[in-house]
Amino acid sequence: MEQRLDGENMELSQSDKYLIVIGIIFCIALAVLSPYIASGDPDGLEKSAEDAAVGEDLESAVIESPFPDYSYEPLDKLGEIGVLIFGGLITLALGLGIGYALKKSE
Repeated sequence: MEQRLDGENMELSQSDKYLIVIGIIFCIALAVLSPYIASGDPDGLEKSAEDAAVGEDLESAVIESPFPDYSYEPLDKLGEIGVLIFGGLITLALGLGIGYALKKSE
């Protein structure tokens, strides 16, 4: 158990732990359901680019996306689910890492 400079414990309460677990389960469920409930029609920025007749050849990226359109083509829907879960885990790891680094800097 870690302690802060003022002597207070920094341990998570049981309700905080439940909330974190429920949040992770919700994110995984959302990742699993997203490929089936998301619209296949382009909208937003992608739709605006099509309407403005911006071609694919005019677009340039500094780094190519490892999973364009949030998919892994050989696995179809299962690939989309895997990529979404993978992205969620990376985001979680980055958040935890940043939080840990900020906590250590105090």
